[in-house]
Amino acid sequence: MKWRILNLAPWKLAILSGVLVGISFPPLKLGIVVWVGFVPLLRALDQSPPAKSAALIYLAGVTSNIIAIYWLSLNSGAPLPVVFASMIGAVIYLALYWAILGYLFSLIHVRTGKGFFILPFLWVSVEYLMSFGPLGFPWISVATTQVEYLPVIQLVEYTGIYGITFWIILLNIILYRYVLIPSAMKRRLMTSGLLVLVIPWLYGYARIEMVSFQSGEDKDFRIALVQPNVGPHEKWDPLKRNWVFDHLDSMYVEAAKENPQMIVWPESATPFYLRRNFTRLNWVKQRVKKAQIPLLTGAVDWEISSGTRKIYNSVFLIHPDRSIKVYRKIQLVPFGEYNPLSEQFPLSDELSLGHFSPGNSYTVFTVGNVPFSSLICFESAFPQLVRKFVNQGAKILVIVVNDGWFGKTSEPYQHAALARFRAVEHRIPVVRCANTGISAIYEVSGRSSALLPLDSQGIISAGIIPRKVLTFYTRFGDLFANISILSVIILGAWFWYREK
Repeated sequence: MKWRILNLAPWKLAILSGVLVGISFPPLKLGIVVWVGFVPLLRALDQSPPAKSAALIYLAGVTSNIIAIYWLSLNSGAPLPVVFASMIGAVIYLALYWAILGYLFSLIHVRTGKGFFILPFLWVSVEYLMSFGPLGFPWISVATTQVEYLPVIQLVEYTGIYGITFWIILLNIILYRYVLIPSAMKRRLMTSGLLVLVIPWLYGYARIEMVSFQSGEDKDFRIALVQPNVGPHEKWDPLKRNWVFDHLDSMYVEAAKENPQMIVWPESATPFYLRRNFTRLNWVKQRVKKAQIPLLTGAVDWEISSGTRKIYNSVFLIHPDRSIKVYRKIQLVPFGEYNPLSEQFPLSDELSLGHFSPGNSYTVFTVGNVPFSSLICFESAFPQLVRKFVNQGAKILVIVVNDGWFGKTSEPYQHAALARFRAVEHRIPVVRCANTGISAIYEVSGRSSALLPLDSQGIISAGIIPRKVLTFYTRFGDLFANISILSVIILGAWFWYREK
């Protein structure tokens, strides 16, 4: 970057940062760009009062979000006007968090000149708050841009994803300050910047080697994943339902030849209510009994509760003894699986693509003597949710997914990236079984030991070692994020009142 670019008008700087941050998300593998991507925005904020700062960072957020989550408008499961409106709504809503961040930063910076001391803590705090509530969406955390850099993301076993966000913002601040300060002071700041840049990499390389050595023994639990690569419209075509089921059945038989302890089908694998279709259910039970290999499969389910028919996005574990255990998805996709605003704005039901009910049990399954939990699709984006399953005793995480609605967009790549974070956070093997891809088996370091790419049919299997330890993050959760919130309050108050 030529630093004269920083002399552009503030609104141009904001858009430039938005573009740089947006292209840093998967699948482009340009995570390094975000190390400097916020510098133009910092320049714009450094010169602006609170209201203008909020507007500028909002502009940057909108730009970044359009690039990162444009795929929301390409959901083939609904009419184009509906999904386009959904994408615009998400972009506008999520950028509001950036606007709040910019306003608070500038409020402190204009009065005290110390805004850059608080900004890394402030960014983490706002990102953390963005993960809560019915519209929570930690998917586009700045940390997601670094998923290809395995050494860097090893930090998340202590700090969660928010430590990576802190590191990125700090790097940008150091670089921005380096550009501005007199030449005589640059050497000291350069030394600090190099240390901030290098230390996570050095730690990460050492940590990968350590956890890989610790898990280098015999991998005693073998699992097979079936990726049928059946498009969602094809799957739900009434004329093709028998073919889809037969296709899954034949792939189960093929996977059984690998002699795994368990076979996995993806989210909503069967094109009917499996537990209510007694003919098909008995066929599956007989198949599992004959092979003596349990089947974990995603399936839509329903029941009558208080006189109301409730539909659930579920996972069934079918044992060779014909018994079934069920998990029901807890974290539903807003406007995709339910309408979080149905009571306040009944007309908004027109924007909701589904009407599922949430589950309420953090189910832990068992195969042999190995406890594991299954997450369904969108749930893998939520670190706090995953942590609850691990603390319930899960030693393996199985994620069943159907990204087929989004075709060959960025969505499947971004979604798969999140599974790597979950593996490292808890040093737990993560198994990801997708309908059309990407299916993968991630080791505790975040490396993939087996992978099936997007838009391909096949079976992958690998031996894995169930989780053996509870990491700092598993035990204490988002302590780093909570410390950041406390730091914003304490530092903000101190700087503010010191200037009186």
